[in-house]
Amino acid sequence: MSKFCQNCGAEQSLTNSICIECGKPPFVVFNEKDNSELDIAVKVVSFCIPLVGGILYFVHKNSAPQKSKDACSAALWGMLVNFILQIIATVSGA
Repeated sequence: MSKFCQNCGAEQSLTNSICIECGKPPFVVFNEKDNSELDIAVKVVSFCIPLVGGILYFVHKNSAPQKSKDACSAALWGMLVNFILQIIATVSGA
């Protein structure tokens, strides 16, 4: 049985740890721990400072998709709440 390298597309044996064509690891293996959720403290920071959530999204986008999703969600919720609070402050004249 064979697969294809995710970097260059060359056909690979399942036993290959390095691609014969490009020299890179042909198969991406996700570490169980790397794919876990973000810590609650990091979620709170991403909520309060959405820029941090955006940066964490791009940092974890390929290596840990769940962390990436959590950071993005917290940042978007933070931006939404901030927007609503700004509208309330503007309407109330504060």
